[in-house]
Amino acid sequence: MLISKAQERAVLDLSNSNCRFEVGYNKVKTICMGARSIEQLHDLYNMDVCSYYNLTQYDTELKRKTFVNSEDGKVLLETMKNIKTNLNAMKHYYIFPFSANMGWDKAYNLKTKTFDFGYVVDETGFLPVSGYLNFPQFAIKCTPKIRQTVQKRQSTDRASYLTTIKIPMTESEALAIEEHIDDLALTVQFTIQGWGETKRKINLGGAVFITTTCVKAASPKIYIIDKNTNEIYFEL
Repeated sequence: MLISKAQERAVLDLSNSNCRFEVGYNKVKTICMGARSIEQLHDLYNMDVCSYYNLTQYDTELKRKTFVNSEDGKVLLETMKNIKTNLNAMKHYYIFPFSANMGWDKAYNLKTKTFDFGYVVDETGFLPVSGYLNFPQFAIKCTPKIRQTVQKRQSTDRASYLTTIKIPMTESEALAIEEHIDDLALTVQFTIQGWGETKRKINLGGAVFITTTCVKAASPKIYIIDKNTNEIYFEL
């Protein structure tokens, strides 16, 4: 058995005060104050009172405008502004457990001296932005030291993208990661820059589309951490 040199590790603060998005096998889970989903977070950033509070009774533009300008609407809008201010003061993290990549590559590449992490992004969550790394429902601008390859895969009714990010590191750093791979997660700190959406046409007797909200973000730092203890194995 390979044993890397033990060392005392710093711990990344991922307490409840932070806003987190965690990749599961089929979706991105939102753990965030004031938002239960990426879609609701989008409504918060856009100050869309009726959508944010799911006020479906206001089902036309005129009804929505009238409510927003009412006293009740103004109170809710002010509440949203406070939530957004508090949210913007928090650190945001995108967490991708290595165990959730459905069996694709997650190992050190001796030729390129990079740790290669592969995963598939469905077309509904793939937001192409030049110079950004692609993750499910996110496009994040990270340090240019991290490279990415993308292969489009077409099935009968939809496309997906086999994405591999290549993180430069030493062999000793990679060995510690490989030995604990299923306990670790790629963790990207980020700030939200903007929003995008994808549309996938489905055949239901007409032009029907599934729309998915995606996040465009910038990252000052990425980590690889133990998903149970939050100990930091690598940062860049």
